[in-house]
Amino acid sequence: MSEQQPSPEPADFDAADREVLPASVRRAPKFAAFIATGVIVGGVLGLILGLVLPNSTGVGRGTVALLVASGFIVLGVVVGGVVAVLLDRGTPRELKAMKQAEAEAEQRDAGPDETQA
Repeated sequence: MSEQQPSPEPADFDAADREVLPASVRRAPKFAAFIATGVIVGGVLGLILGLVLPNSTGVGRGTVALLVASGFIVLGVVVGGVVAVLLDRGTPRELKAMKQAEAEAEQRDAGPDETQA
């Protein structure tokens, strides 16, 4: 009663090879991930320091911990953003080096006959 359908024919890989387009991939950092990491690290560090360090004010430890944590969160956002920007500045150099290496490889693969023509 259950009829099996024949399996589809395998794809023609020769046709796929002819349609390949060269592409370059830009490896850039995700800014949101760096900033979120700064928020998390700054918040945890601020809470720990606010709860552990001595409190000489008249308010409770929890209030001081939240205030210190909020300051450290701002600092973490700034540090995370700066790290992301510094990593992003290095991306064009890597891309330029990668393109130069590809060009040299193409020249080697082309052989002496095509370069002299």
